[in-house]
Amino acid sequence: SFLRKLLRRTIKTTLLILLFLLFTGGGTMAWFHFAPPAKTCLTCHEMQTSHDQWASSAHKNIHCRNCHGGSLTLDVHALKEHVNRLIGHFAPQPPDGLHLDHQQILAVSNRCGVCHATEQSRWSAGRHSTTFARIFLDEKQNHREQLGGDCVRCHGMFFEGTTGDLVAPLNKTGPWKLLKPELANSPAIPCLACHQVHTPQTPQSTSATLYNRREKTHIPAGELPIAQMAQDGQPLKVSPDPGQRLCVQCHAPAANHQALTSDDRTPTGKHQALSCSACHDPHSGDTRASCARCHSEVKPGYRMHAAK
Repeated sequence: SFLRKLLRRTIKTTLLILLFLLFTGGGTMAWFHFAPPAKTCLTCHEMQTSHDQWASSAHKNIHCRNCHGGSLTLDVHALKEHVNRLIGHFAPQPPDGLHLDHQQILAVSNRCGVCHATEQSRWSAGRHSTTFARIFLDEKQNHREQLGGDCVRCHGMFFEGTTGDLVAPLNKTGPWKLLKPELANSPAIPCLACHQVHTPQTPQSTSATLYNRREKTHIPAGELPIAQMAQDGQPLKVSPDPGQRLCVQCHAPAANHQALTSDDRTPTGKHQALSCSACHDPHSGDTRASCARCHSEVKPGYRMHAAK
């Protein structure tokens, strides 16, 4: 009958359209997954700055998908972000640049260990691998010092929101709870808090960078100021090491710049002018082998004040 023929034709047409979309979509995704970044990512003007930085960095021979993930994925969040970027590209006012959200930052940081397994292992064993739950639900600390807006400057740099969006109540009595319980076991200080994957590679460059939460950009450690410190009214010599300049951004003194106030750890006395990295492993913070580097008479296994 006519209706039966129409139904068959409709089903056949629908299947052909679906097959066309499947092969076209699959082919496009495969192209964006395997093709060189200059022929895929760079076709969007929003990527120009990021691509130029990547092209002059130590990671210039590493494909974008190795860090950011590729098109051929079953990760629903990743696919959603790909679609959002595509929609944004064709919007009336496309973004001038691209910024990774918190989940994307954590995903990239997790992939760092593929190539930097030793560094990630040390970081995992140290205090900088602390989680949101350990930081913001620390009853002893919360009773001593009230949670405030400045907390996320170091603990949760990439979190989209304020401290009040993350934990409640903001007082010294509690009890406290995370308003984003899915972040409880997520690292509060991921790799990208201190490292910029696209840092230009020069003889003077260092991979250490400070993520400026307000400006949403990384500042190379070598461009950070050398802290002016004092103790008992006398100025202290401070190491010009870029790593030292980075550490003091979070391990900062009180407003009077007196050593060992607030969270400051500036070396004093005979250790004045030493850099943090002279004693601390950059990723774990461990100090167990530090004394023996300068004091050969120190017995093996001796620990004066290990970080662990």
